[in-house]
Amino acid sequence: MRQVPIVYLIIGSGRMAKHFCHYLSLLHIPYLQWSRSKQSEQKLQALVQKATHIILLISDAEIETFAKKINKHDHQILIHFSGQLSLPHIFSAHPLSTFTHELYNKEDYDRIPFVLEENSKTLNELLPGLPNASYYIPCALKSYYHAICVLSANFTCILWQKFFHELENTLSLPPSIGLPYLQQTMHNLLKNPQGALTGPLARNDQKTIQANLQALENDKFLDVYQSFVKIFQ
Repeated sequence: MRQVPIVYLIIGSGRMAKHFCHYLSLLHIPYLQWSRSKQSEQKLQALVQKATHIILLISDAEIETFAKKINKHDHQILIHFSGQLSLPHIFSAHPLSTFTHELYNKEDYDRIPFVLEENSKTLNELLPGLPNASYYIPCALKSYYHAICVLSANFTCILWQKFFHELENTLSLPPSIGLPYLQQTMHNLLKNPQGALTGPLARNDQKTIQANLQALENDKFLDVYQSFVKIFQ
């Protein structure tokens, strides 16, 4: 039997769509793309007929409703990249990474693992041509998985933004002097995640902790500091 050529259709034009389209280009994998801001619904259905793999890279709130608009055939695969949603009739492949407005190089994309739902098709079936590693988690733990992703990446970003902002605006220091501190913290985490924590919490220095809390008395990050103390104890 003659093998049907793979045809990707990317739905969306936001940040994730731009990254994935760029990755496909770096892999020399051709694709089609549709965006509601630039193309009609009629054009969407025409492109759907040409596709084997339809990737919904739109907001989580729109995925389920939008999928119902697509007049797909049984042989076509419908996929979303949401780390939180688990939907019937739509496969999920979550790229475990963080995506800025800047596009990455091929090596960076290649390193990104995809997290799939248990009993899913393989990554090679969902996203043929991608060399990335893949792993499976139970559907019941999908929301928890996404929550810890947000805690670890998004929330630490807020903390580092706070650090660099205060260096410049409160202490009148060049933000660049904080870069070695950030880089060493990341190095320690990469080398030994369980042993990377330093500072007053790690050494149970209650006097310093109380001094820190007092210094943050009029700062909205006081609650954040107190929460970490409570969690660690």
